[in-house]
Amino acid sequence: MKNQGIHKALEKVDWRKRSYFMRKFQIRTAKNAHILAMSDEEFLKWADRQTFTTFHNWEQTDEYFELYMLYMKGKMQRDLEAIYDVVSEKAKQGDEKAVRLFLQLHKDMNQLQKSMNRTQTKQEEVQEDEDDLVL
Repeated sequence: MKNQGIHKALEKVDWRKRSYFMRKFQIRTAKNAHILAMSDEEFLKWADRQTFTTFHNWEQTDEYFELYMLYMKGKMQRDLEAIYDVVSEKAKQGDEKAVRLFLQLHKDMNQLQKSMNRTQTKQEEVQEDEDDLVL
């Protein structure tokens, strides 16, 4: 489920689990507003379940954890963008602390990008090595 958005990842999940996840985290789509507005009882009836036990057990699985981490990654990216916009605007207005923070954010982002590029290059090298193997 790496390198894809939460919506794409959820397409691969059973419809009941997908609906539960989207309802739990209020992930909106063009077609699910009615599910997000359901009470617990209405949702269980709609999903043809008696209790939430199946869903709560699913929350303990790797599949759920990967979806959760993907969801949180997207949420953190949106939050970081909002923070960046606020810091950038204050820095443009001459706020000294904001200028320092803006410069630090820029430096950290560049370092992160370099680190990601190195990781990607290593992954590509490993992939090339695996492609050259003859069985």
